[in-house]
Amino acid sequence: MLTRSLLFVPADKEKMLLKINHLESDIVIIDLEDAVAPDDKQYARNLLKRHAPSWNRPVFIRINSTGTTDYDQDINLINSFGNDVDLEGVMLPKASCQDDIIKLANYLEKIEQRHHLTTSYQIMPLIENAIGVKYADEIASASERIFKLAFGGVDFINDIGAQETKQEHELLHARSEIVIASRIANIGQPIDTVYTDFQNSEGFMESSRFVKSLGFSGKLLIHPAQIEPANKVFSPSREEVDDAEKLISQLRHQSGTFQLGGKMVDKPVIEKAYRVLNDHKAILNQNKEENNGSTT
Repeated sequence: MLTRSLLFVPADKEKMLLKINHLESDIVIIDLEDAVAPDDKQYARNLLKRHAPSWNRPVFIRINSTGTTDYDQDINLINSFGNDVDLEGVMLPKASCQDDIIKLANYLEKIEQRHHLTTSYQIMPLIENAIGVKYADEIASASERIFKLAFGGVDFINDIGAQETKQEHELLHARSEIVIASRIANIGQPIDTVYTDFQNSEGFMESSRFVKSLGFSGKLLIHPAQIEPANKVFSPSREEVDDAEKLISQLRHQSGTFQLGGKMVDKPVIEKAYRVLNDHKAILNQNKEENNGSTT
């Protein structure tokens, strides 16, 4: 599953819920937490009960945080879906320790057993505070259900009392810790935080390119206008694909380390080339599936 663009959709906005299947983001995250006022959360759950059976694309639900009454009610909502809803998984906000993941995994297992589901719900922990960053490695390896780690930079800045800067220096350490924890747990590259100034396309692109260089595979999004630039940044460029194809084509004629275009080619470079081609193939396949779906 591609993870270049993950768009938050407020669970209490019915007009937006009706558009979910037509959004071009790789994943949609229905938000029952921050995007919904406390008094509107039950209304939002009722909307999801009504519209969730129509989903035909990758969808996660961001439930409320562990230890809240709304958390329990959100779990009950997922249980009510049964076999009628094709839900990819759950985003857990403010994930702070291994126990948070294990508790949620146990609930999801019971739901699957109760309804005899043939697929397993995945968990996407959202790291939003200092303790979550400190224990990111334990969170990442807490369950086989872990999809990927995601980073919530806005809450993290508030938690540590940092000042938000244009260069995002205050997020560098946490981002690096999350990338490393993801690699150690072998769960794939993580998802970066939202960019709140959705009208600043240049700033969004700059931030996206930077976190891609750190090892993130995509970004959380708050506006549909961010989908296209996110997909562009986190997709291999034509030049990257061409270079990877040239390199792989030379492997049959080479052994060990060799030179190509004035650069040394060894195992890490070869592995990166294969990764670029695999990502490119996955994007082509997804585009093909979407085109086929639009014509049926």
